[in-house]
Amino acid sequence: MQKKRMLGIAAAIVLAPAMVFSGGRKEAAAKETPAVQPAELHLYAGAGLRVPAEIIIKNFEEATGHTVTVEWAGMGQLLTRFKTTNTGDVFLSGAESYVDEIKKDGNVLLDKRLVYHTAVMAVRRDKAAGINSFEDLSKSDLRLAVGDPEAIALGKSGEVMLEKSGFGEELRKKIVVRATTGPQLSMYIFNGDVDAAIMGRSDAVKNPDKVVLLPIPPGTPQEISAIAALATSEHPDAAKQLVEWFAKPESIAVFVNEGYLPFE
Repeated sequence: MQKKRMLGIAAAIVLAPAMVFSGGRKEAAAKETPAVQPAELHLYAGAGLRVPAEIIIKNFEEATGHTVTVEWAGMGQLLTRFKTTNTGDVFLSGAESYVDEIKKDGNVLLDKRLVYHTAVMAVRRDKAAGINSFEDLSKSDLRLAVGDPEAIALGKSGEVMLEKSGFGEELRKKIVVRATTGPQLSMYIFNGDVDAAIMGRSDAVKNPDKVVLLPIPPGTPQEISAIAALATSEHPDAAKQLVEWFAKPESIAVFVNEGYLPFE
């Protein structure tokens, strides 16, 4: 009996370190890989950024397990929506000025500049004969579409472009429609509803068979697309993670591949 008791004690002594080690290893592993609860994020996003943004969002969702619900619209509408509801997780803007507006109220946790959201004057290729400059355009009978400066980033920079051309007054007389989103501008010119438009470079350079570009007047600003995690977020860590994801070199490359110019 005594012998059996001694053998039992010896076995316990041998197993104890292994049990302690095993438990310690499990505890260390748990600390190294903490459980991350998937979050559902609400993203306000400029409609003109939709093509690259959808690719980046898909990559983010697959890599993190988070989901992103996107509200697409013009920046003016989205800014009003955010200020009215005081809800949401992330704000993706075609112009940094909208993020700056949110910052004034202390509602930005983290923000990043992404790429240039450049406005260009595009003329339909079938209407471009003899149109090589803003002066030529001002003397023509072509119909022009521009963005609403109160609604979209391209509208603001477009107004400056007209002024810097030296032919703003003449060109404004040719405006037949003011769009509230970037995709609307592309649709108007590609469908032939107008003959020329101040549109996003990204859409224009992907359609060289449809439009030609006029030289941009010196002094025309380039809008900078920016993204911000909002202080109203119920998932601030996930919101900041999405912001960082958009700013990754791999994500910037998606924008560049779609015709945007990298911000340096």
